[in-house]
Amino acid sequence: MPPSPPPRPLELVVVEDNDDDYLLLVAHLSAAGWQLHPTRVETGADLQAALARGATDAVISDHQLPRFGSMQALAMVRAVDPDLPFVLVSGAIGEEVAVAAMQAGADDYVMKDRLTRLAPALTHALEAAASRRRQRAAEAALVESEARFRALAANLPGVVFQILSDADRHPLVYLSEAAQRLFGEPIERLLDNPDGFLDRFDPDAAQALRAALTGHSGRLADLRWSGTLRPQSGRGRVWVALAASPRRLPSGSVRWDGILTDITAQKEAEHALVQSRTELRDLASHLARVREEEREAIAREIHDDVGSTLMAVKFSVAWLKGQLGHEAPAVAKLADLDRLVDVAILSSSRIMHDLRPGILDEGIVAALEWQARDFQQRMGITCGFTASADEIPVDRATAITVFRICQEGLNNVAKYAAAHRVDVRLDGRPGRLRMTVHDDGKGIHPLDLAKPDCFGLRGMKERAVSLGGSVAITGGPGRGTTITLTLPVADPTPGDDGDSQ
Repeated sequence: MPPSPPPRPLELVVVEDNDDDYLLLVAHLSAAGWQLHPTRVETGADLQAALARGATDAVISDHQLPRFGSMQALAMVRAVDPDLPFVLVSGAIGEEVAVAAMQAGADDYVMKDRLTRLAPALTHALEAAASRRRQRAAEAALVESEARFRALAANLPGVVFQILSDADRHPLVYLSEAAQRLFGEPIERLLDNPDGFLDRFDPDAAQALRAALTGHSGRLADLRWSGTLRPQSGRGRVWVALAASPRRLPSGSVRWDGILTDITAQKEAEHALVQSRTELRDLASHLARVREEEREAIAREIHDDVGSTLMAVKFSVAWLKGQLGHEAPAVAKLADLDRLVDVAILSSSRIMHDLRPGILDEGIVAALEWQARDFQQRMGITCGFTASADEIPVDRATAITVFRICQEGLNNVAKYAAAHRVDVRLDGRPGRLRMTVHDDGKGIHPLDLAKPDCFGLRGMKERAVSLGGSVAITGGPGRGTTITLTLPVADPTPGDDGDSQ
């Protein structure tokens, strides 16, 4: 069955100088069911004008005209539109001429004594032209797509790559231009080396990346990985982050599409941040130690100087009472002075204890138990204390940290919690010490934890961090507040009082 003619009228240009041949040609096409809008031309100028109108669907040309030939017509047509269907019609044409015409771009040729082939030939020419146009459009789209891809890859902050994974081999397929800056080698050299990609990494990093690619290929799972490149002349260690997605090809291999980003600056910033935090932690530990030493020194001064002076005053007042016992006004005044001295002695003792809790010499369990009892007596808030053992051995620095954090926690309860009860719990386990201070007060709002003036809470955290521990503060409106201290501990060295430098 011959191909069906197109559904719309065909804009046809016929290069023919003979009226009878032209009418015969049009009649054959009309008889085959074609609707035509034919235009007959005889010269190159006429053909040029017809093509310039831009509505031509096909050109049929006689081979030999008195002043114009088919090869000239074909050249003009191809100069205007390389895909426009062109069919050669001739009464007598040799094989060599037909081959030359086809090589020059003609779609087909038909002998005038066999015009029944004209309709099928024209249909095939139209289909071939449509196919060529689709192919050209696809090629142009591909070129444009590749251009966009290369432009995008060139402007990305990293190296775009494609690699294949087949068993344990991972050859390169594509690298963007940024690879030359990152690897310090021409892209062509990297692509020519099947292992050019993995060879750019440190041996340990390359081994880890190869294992990751192989493992993720089997699962077709996205890969996120980071590692270091081989050292390059004039550059320090270079860190890169890899992000890639796999897809399985019909061959069974897996192709990875990904991007490799230089994260050296980020790694250096992270290292500097860690180092800075370590230095701050060491500084906080040092400052806490210095504060405790200063407190102990002040406590000794109060005990040795102020305490001794107050006791001397008290003895002098007692002597004066004996000397002036017969003078009632003087005795009354001395009694008032004696009471003031007692108050000063008690205040000095309290200040000394706050500066250097001597109760710590009895152990951390006894110290916290005393602290809970003292808090209850002073504040009128029920304060319970429990411990996992009667004695929990810790070094002096840990004992002071636990005592001070408990002290700060109880002070916060007294100031802010509006609580009726607070419970302190101390648990000692191998390698870890844990203390909780829980109250039944109004609770702390999460936003309060982020306030810049929460120096007490931050101080607790800094003390814990200085010993490698942590403080967690939880709670909420109506649920009270819980302070949880966790510290790593080791068996204290005999004779260790925490004062060694």
